[in-house]
Amino acid sequence: MIYLLDLNYTLVANSEQIKKPFCKQIENEVYRHDLIEKIKDDKVILVTARPKYYQPHTIKSIQEKTDLPLANVYFNEGFPPPQWKEKALLKYIFPLYGNDTKQYMAIESNPKTRNMYMKHGIVSMTYKEFMEEMP
Repeated sequence: MIYLLDLNYTLVANSEQIKKPFCKQIENEVYRHDLIEKIKDDKVILVTARPKYYQPHTIKSIQEKTDLPLANVYFNEGFPPPQWKEKALLKYIFPLYGNDTKQYMAIESNPKTRNMYMKHGIVSMTYKEFMEEMP
């Protein structure tokens, strides 16, 4: 399985706690270890609406706080979340990992982005749905 993992409100458990500057917020992020345990033995691709500018700080935080191996990461290049994630899927992910949509599952907080994934034939669910439905 290849998981397309959302960051805010999915991997990050405390996304609603806003801190300024944003780098401080990243430092204080808490990651969902129950989710990580379920997906870490598969291929995990982080696809986030977070701007590319924050990629180094975010990846450092994830690496320091978790044992989640990320096969690849795609940070936003300046588009609304559903459009960005569709672009990442079509331009980067499918060419690299193939377009057999049965091998993918998206764990995603944004309903419009879940719909976009489903339009491409990829099963997509929220963190809560995933935790309840997946063994």
